[in-house]
Amino acid sequence: MRQLPKAVPELDGGLFLPRPVAELLEAVLLEDEVLLRAAGPTTPAAQAPDRAMRLVVLGELRHVLRMTGLRLRLPPSTELLGLDDPQAQARARNLLKG
Repeated sequence: MRQLPKAVPELDGGLFLPRPVAELLEAVLLEDEVLLRAAGPTTPAAQAPDRAMRLVVLGELRHVLRMTGLRLRLPPSTELLGLDDPQAQARARNLLKG
């Protein structure tokens, strides 16, 4: 896994997030939002209000963190962390065996 810089507490009680950490957080928020929106009509009706509330919370969190507006497309969070795809690793191991 790729090493990310740590967040730095500021004297005023705030928290400074280095750019790689902020990009990772934004990528995770976007992925969660996409998953929640894709859940659509196949989910039970009882979960619909919960899903709608989570979308509101994610939107508010993005607003608070100033991750709104037109921004460049970020790579997936697994790529930002430098994590390998387990399926690709399994295929590579199988190719080496054969």
